[in-house]
Amino acid sequence: MAPGIGMPEMLVVLVLALVVVGPQQLPVLMRRIGRMLAQARGMAREFQASFDELGRESELSDLRKEIEALKRGNPIEEISGELDKAALEAQNDKIRQLKMASANRIGDSGFGAPQPPRPVAEKPAPSKSVPSKPEPEKPESSSPEPPRPDASRDTE
Repeated sequence: MAPGIGMPEMLVVLVLALVVVGPQQLPVLMRRIGRMLAQARGMAREFQASFDELGRESELSDLRKEIEALKRGNPIEEISGELDKAALEAQNDKIRQLKMASANRIGDSGFGAPQPPRPVAEKPAPSKSVPSKPEPEKPESSSPEPPRPDASRDTE
């Protein structure tokens, strides 16, 4: 247990200083002691501030390292890469299912090797025709053609 300096101890120190230094030099001595204590406190504050600064710099360097690691890892690209892989895998599964269904249909019908599905023919779109010049009408003859003699009558 460290001994503390209380009021009685301070009175003893003041009386000793008064006897040793003298009454005229006591105020000058007290000013010098005050300045020395202020300088000691200032140096202690500087020392503590430098340690705090070192701590902040080390924290900042750790944060910078983490940021760089995140930039290099780029979680967004990792996630999009995983999504692409999952989509490709789902697409491959769908293709496998279609092939299996096609093989089952061919196996059920008794035909040979599986054949790729035929493309569905699209109906041609109606074409828009450009109206051409109307053809002139042929006039009908006013007299009908003479009747043709029947071949059976001539043979009589």
